[in-house]
Amino acid sequence: MGEGYTVSDHIKVRAAALLLAVLCLSVLGGCASQRHYKQVEKRAQKYYAEKYGVKGVTVEDSYKAGNSGLFGYIGVNDRAYVMSDGSTVYWDDDAETFSDDAQSDEIMEDFRTQMLEPLLSEISLPMKVAGSVGLNRTGFDSFDECVFTGLYTGDIRAFLKEEQPELSGITLAVETEDRDRGEREITGFFNSLEGYVTGWTYAYILSEDLASLTGEDWWVDDHALNVTATARCVFKEGIHWYRQAYVEVYEDVYVTSTEWDFALEEGDIVFEEVGTCAELQKMLDDGYYSLPVDAEENKNGGYMVHDQRHERRVLLDDRKLPYFRAKMSPRVMDALDDTGCISVYVLDLREDGPPLMVYYGRESNSPYSVYTVCPNRAGRGEYEKINPAYYYYFGTSHYEE
Repeated sequence: MGEGYTVSDHIKVRAAALLLAVLCLSVLGGCASQRHYKQVEKRAQKYYAEKYGVKGVTVEDSYKAGNSGLFGYIGVNDRAYVMSDGSTVYWDDDAETFSDDAQSDEIMEDFRTQMLEPLLSEISLPMKVAGSVGLNRTGFDSFDECVFTGLYTGDIRAFLKEEQPELSGITLAVETEDRDRGEREITGFFNSLEGYVTGWTYAYILSEDLASLTGEDWWVDDHALNVTATARCVFKEGIHWYRQAYVEVYEDVYVTSTEWDFALEEGDIVFEEVGTCAELQKMLDDGYYSLPVDAEENKNGGYMVHDQRHERRVLLDDRKLPYFRAKMSPRVMDALDDTGCISVYVLDLREDGPPLMVYYGRESNSPYSVYTVCPNRAGRGEYEKINPAYYYYFGTSHYEE
């Protein structure tokens, strides 16, 4: 180093050189990107002219086709080219394909009137349809249109078989107490669209209260008591049914399996009384006092492991209350996952009373704590994993001062 040239000066020079290199790469990258999209623009104009046999239609404008983030359209490579006749050509940069919206209104109208509405009319049950139906809808913030690659000549079925567009924005709900009939009619509707569209969508069977679904984009709570079945239709794969069946595990407390291929039956899960919360309190105390008082790993000021200095002893408020285990039928035991649990939705219909709590046991990561499953609000439900080794009780607790 020369006289007076310090390490600090050297770092500043290196930083400036690095910044200059980054700027150069950015400029070069920007130039390459501009050249790329200028070539795409020429190809877009050629695609449109050849597809529709038109002359003199030019690209008037272009913009990024994507969803904006916190810092704008970062990482968006697709582009929309506005043509002089008002249509827009969409460029999918990853697939390197063009499509456009020039015939989208005509295609969507023919799909609705010649296919969708006739098929829906074959459903004899009370029904509601939600959403704004789309085919190949881009769904972008900057460009939300239905776009197609093929030329439409008026035969909607032949066109869809060739195009295989993605169907979006349609959800069905029917009302019937005959679940089998509801499944047949919904399955028939989706099967009639098979081979013409791709994508996936949902449908619901309600035992009552269809009128409560209001507005264009109504929403169904999968685990409401009046929802007896949910269908997830994946075109080209088939329709999959989740059949909901609530079983009462305790007075006014119900659970239903959230597994798509497993529905509960009456008596599959029942809360069986084990003892009083005085015994449960002893388990909590044993779990708490098994912790080191002040773990060596935490003495540097961190909190690496549980110890008595960082945790607080839990005290159950009423130790005369009973606590329970979830007694399960053999078919449920056979369906438990790798952790020994079954995934359920717990619905608490009690009008009042303490919340449903769970203690995961001495072998858990927190053998000194209890957790809320459902608060004491009637009609409140929660997702939970039930394990025959867990303990449950209805009560409250507080931390030792």
